[in-house]
Amino acid sequence: MRHLNIDETKLKIIEQLIILNDDSVFEKVEILINESLQRPKRTKLTKQELIDRSLLSNIVIENNDIYSNDQVEKFANK
Repeated sequence: MRHLNIDETKLKIIEQLIILNDDSVFEKVEILINESLQRPKRTKLTKQELIDRSLLSNIVIENNDIYSNDQVEKFANK
């Protein structure tokens, strides 16, 4: 049996995922990838959570309580 190198294996998996239409498999693959990358699982926000975030963002903008990327990076480095 021939052993594929990692790049060939990645391409083979990508090709298979392109033709796949099974949501449950995609969910499992995403969980495996996130676990291997040690990332937290993404969760879907409810409609109300999205609305709440939007309202909070509007309040922050109205209060001019916003920061540039440079300012945020300076805060993070302190």
